[in-house]
Amino acid sequence: MRWEVLVALVTAIIIVTSGCLGNSSTTSSTVTVTMTTTTTETVTKTPAPVIDLAENLSRCMEHLTYLNRTLNETEARLSNVTEKYERCLVDLAVLGNSTTSLKNCQAELERTKSELRESEKELGELQINLSRCNEELETTLSGDLTVKLLTDGEYYRNVIDTINSAEKSIYVMMFSMKYDPDDSFDWANDLIRALVAAKNRGVDVHVLLDDSIEGNEEAYSYLRSHGVDVSFDSPETTLHAKVIVIDGRLVFLGSHNWSESALYWNHEISLMVASEELAERLIEYFESVR
Repeated sequence: MRWEVLVALVTAIIIVTSGCLGNSSTTSSTVTVTMTTTTTETVTKTPAPVIDLAENLSRCMEHLTYLNRTLNETEARLSNVTEKYERCLVDLAVLGNSTTSLKNCQAELERTKSELRESEKELGELQINLSRCNEELETTLSGDLTVKLLTDGEYYRNVIDTINSAEKSIYVMMFSMKYDPDDSFDWANDLIRALVAAKNRGVDVHVLLDDSIEGNEEAYSYLRSHGVDVSFDSPETTLHAKVIVIDGRLVFLGSHNWSESALYWNHEISLMVASEELAERLIEYFESVR
């Protein structure tokens, strides 16, 4: 089933099922002999292509996270090496003659040049791999199942557009949802107000927040005062999910919280998934947690 692919993509746990199909047929003669023949046929289902794809996507997500981190580290190292390189050029210009210091500086310059070349090569390879990973995760998998990678600010733009076009229902489970009415430029404010606007045009909106995050209280009060169905999870547990389900068919899930830092400043990764099966299961999970 397609939902197994989706579950594998978020949790990297793949469940393989196989079954048997049986059928029997009976024939009889009306002269002198009655004969009964039973035939049993066993069919084994092997969803190997689905498993391979799910595993590849899961590995790609893990690799993408690693590449983002390594890319930032490499860029920082390149900056440091460039500074050393420039300082060495200044030293060479000042020293001017074949002193011990000059020889040491020349040696350091050669080492720095080599490190700079290696860093640039590594950075280029990482960028190529990152591009390939993006392409794989944005590929349509099968049927109506589509997965799109959303990094950093892409999440905000896709989520607010989808909330604004929602027609039936919106379910939001969020670890951190920070509403700051005094901030004139805050993407979290935009998303929270979009939920109220959706409710006002007749969309069925439900929100579940973590009880332990102090910053959630302002968002809770704002949503509740505008008639949105909002509640906290049990104080005995932590609701760490960041999930949105819209119109029972479109799902957003990943690392983005609804806060200014997560939406505008941080490096975050989420997925937009078109799947009625996954949407139904997440709505069931929402109700079970609430």
